[in-house]
Formats: sequence, C-alpha cells, structure tokens
Amino acid sequence: MNRKIKALCAGLLCLPLCGCSWRDAGDLSAVTAAAIDSKAGTYQLSAELAVPDPDSATPQAQIVTGQADTIVQAIDNTGFGRSAQLYWSHTRVLFLGQNVLRNGIADEVQDLTVSSEVRPSVRVCAVKNATAAGILTDCISIDGDPAGFALGDSLDHAIQQSQVPDIPLYRVLDCIETDGVDAVLPAVSIKEGQAVLTGAALFSGDALCGWLDEQQTTILCALLSAGDSAIVYDDTARYKLTNIHTAVSANTKEQTAFSIQLRADVACESSGQAKRAASTLRAQCTEVIEQLQRNGCDALGFGQAWERADAASWKQAADTDWQSVPVTVHVTLHATQSAEGGSR
Repeated sequence: MNRKIKALCAGLLCLPLCGCSWRDAGDLSAVTAAAIDSKAGTYQLSAELAVPDPDSATPQAQIVTGQADTIVQAIDNTGFGRSAQLYWSHTRVLFLGQNVLRNGIADEVQDLTVSSEVRPSVRVCAVKNATAAGILTDCISIDGDPAGFALGDSLDHAIQQSQVPDIPLYRVLDCIETDGVDAVLPAVSIKEGQAVLTGAALFSGDALCGWLDEQQTTILCALLSAGDSAIVYDDTARYKLTNIHTAVSANTKEQTAFSIQLRADVACESSGQAKRAASTLRAQCTEVIEQLQRNGCDALGFGQAWERADAASWKQAADTDWQSVPVTVHVTLHATQSAEGGSR
C-alpha cells in the first residue's frame, strides 16, 4: 500500500509505546474517506477504514455503513457494534451523492461542520452518474490503496495543478452562507472501474445546478486564482500560467455591467505567442462565464461586486438579475522564458 496510508495508522499503532493499550484508546479505526447518499429522507453513510493490524505494517481496508434520519446519527450508526471506535480526524475526502446534491446541501454541510467527528478542512467532492457509496465499493484499488484514499492523492495533485478547485468543508459552508458567492466542487465519476476526477459541479445557493468538463474547470480555476499556476491549451500549444491575479468589478453608472481582469505570466517563446495565448484564454473565460450565468452559479462573486459598486441597486435587483448582465473579460499575459513553456 501507499506509504501515506501506512503512516496514517502508524500513530495509532504507537499508542502502546506511550503507555496506552488499544483498549485504552478505544481501538481506533481510521476513516480515510466517506460517502453520503440519501433515499426517501434517510441518509446512507459509507466509511472506508484503514484498520490497523498490530502484527503488520500494512493496514487492512474495510467498508462499513450506517443510516439514519440525520447526518450526525448516521455517523454514530456507522460505527455501531464495532469493537473499534471510528477515527474521523484523518478523513481525506467526503463524497456527496446526487440525491443529496439535488435536494440542497446546506443542512448536511452545517451538520458536518458542527460535528465533533469530522474536521472542517476535509475536502468535499460531488459524485456524477453514480452513487457516492459506489466510489468506495465499486472501484478497484490503485497500487494497493483503497479507492477513496487513492482518489485523495489524485485530488491533491489536481489541486496543485489548478485542475480542480480546492473546496474543503468549511469553505463550502462559507459559500452557502455568503450572499453573492456560490460553491463549485470537484466532480467524480466511475470510468472503467476506477474513480476519476471529471471536472466540477456547479451550485446555485446550496443546490446542484450544472456541471463543467475538465477543460472548463481548469479555466474556472484560473479565474478563481485557485492555485499558483494553471495550464491553458489552444489548438496548437500548451501554456503554463503563473502569478495569476484576477479582479471582478461592476459598473452601475448607466447600465450595469461586469468586468473581469486576469493578469498572469505565461511560459512561452515570444510576446506574440503570449498575445495569442491571451486571446485564446479570453475566449475560453467568456465561454465559462456564460455557462455560469446560464446555470445561475455565481462562483466568481458578481453579486458581491455589484453590491460594492451600488448597494442600493443591488438590494432592488432580483436574485437572477446578475445572470443577464454583460461581462467583459480582459486578459493580460506577460511572456517569460521557461523550460516548461509552450509546447507544440
């Protein structure tokens, strides 16, 4: 198994060395990933465990389930009857099923955030075209690691490459409770028996309203400045952006209009290539923004920009008025020489 999952249980296995027995520690079993589905008002929670084996450096993987009318009770029921207490503090990712997503996730996110079991920094993913439990039960392991834990590695890498947004649980709650900003979650699907990242899920308020594919999600991450770098593609080249800065503003003097400024360094061979990359990126950003407006997902904070510019007109506007406001995108890319520059 991956050395990370071995390290996950190392601390638990070392408890006897500090004078604590497994019985004293409650015989802890680390939860590496969890999935939440709902059906007919009942939550169905599945937890992927790394079960320590005192006789081996390699923990065993196991799936346990529980259900209840509330998230908190479902968490308790998942560990009911086990000799080992479930340990949620090292959970890497939570998967939310489509029934949960469609019905609105405000209550679930609130309950998970106030739960003493789940840490607020756990990352959250939306499951597309499958049950959340299926990510843990129907997918093959990767290099010996359980599917949920392995996807946590993929998620770490994708976030570092600005391929998906980094949205831990506490930030999802912030988005739901902040007027003018909507959440965007990494999307997960099952392909050929493996759990893979497949773009992003869009939210309007707390309810699922649409999806972005992988390329659109990368563009959105650049607009969100959701990382130190981003990769931009056109018909002939691949460009790496660094030092990304974006700003959203609103002008309400005559007719309300939004403007987005995106500035970044681009690794390429010439200023002419940088201009072509900027033109391509501007068109891609415009396409993604139009899709956000069609779906009613204000992930870029247009509502907040409108309120800053003119609080009075913002209060008079309907919740959907921002969706029809024209948006102008300005992209400025500064060419830098790099071994990771544009490749043909």
